Amino acid sequence: GIGSSLKCLYLSDNSIGNEGLSSLVDALQTCTGLETLHLSGNDFSSAAAGLGSLSSLLQRYEMNLKHLNLSNCRINDEGLRALSQGAANHCEELDLDGNESITSTGLSYLS
Repeated sequence: GIGSSLKCLYLSDNSIGNEGLSSLVDALQTCTGLETLHLSGNDFSSAAAGLGSLSSLLQRYEMNLKHLNLSNCRINDEGLRALSQGAANHCEELDLDGNESITSTGLSYLS
């Protein structure tokens, strides 16, 4: 496998939904060197479970993800709540641009 040598992964606009995101998170378990993950343009409007899995992955001590791009993914407050703990505490940069369903309630989960 790719393991710790993978630094950047760009999977923008690939029709990845909840099931695909959960499968991707499983595949990334050994990618401890991953610093940049671009998932922009995928539909995560009903992917709270997958976003929760991604959050759990980010919280693992050996993960080193610095940049997470989730722009234009149709993420809502529920999805952001599922993602928030891992993303807020373990990423240096989180791009949520264009997720128009996120309200001030959703943004409060990041604080």
